[in-house]
Amino acid sequence: MKGNFMTEKKYDIGEKVYIQRPLVLGQTRQLLAVLDGVTLPDNLDIRSLIASLGKSLPGALAVVLTEEGKSPKDKDLDALSAELEFSITLEQTAQVIEDFFSCNPLPSLLDKLTEAAGKIGAGMKAMPSKISASPSPAEISAAGTESSGASPSPNASPG
Repeated sequence: MKGNFMTEKKYDIGEKVYIQRPLVLGQTRQLLAVLDGVTLPDNLDIRSLIASLGKSLPGALAVVLTEEGKSPKDKDLDALSAELEFSITLEQTAQVIEDFFSCNPLPSLLDKLTEAAGKIGAGMKAMPSKISASPSPAEISAAGTESSGASPSPNASPG
């Protein structure tokens, strides 16, 4: 363990060993896709989370769990979801969910993203504007001819 956060957890599910580690970017994208349309209650606990996830739960488990010795990018999420649905116990499901929040400290990650966005915004404000001044657009004289506005009209007296 690193600090208070878990770096890896093993589970014996069915006849295989699965690993849970902090999510990588690809898994984050997969999890967001699986959870699209899921609404979480305000008073979130393990029971309400399992109920809220409903049919999405096996897919979410398939994203966060990786068979030992395999890479997260090599998973067939549909096949793993179907396998986990009928091999993982409720107790293991609750443990995986609890471990997920230990492994992926979401409030800490959100704070870091907010801080990074603030730094980017401050950096953008501090940068000088790179918009170059362009010559004034051509003006149209009363006679309908184009004029740059700087040269005298041929009919103007020099004086």
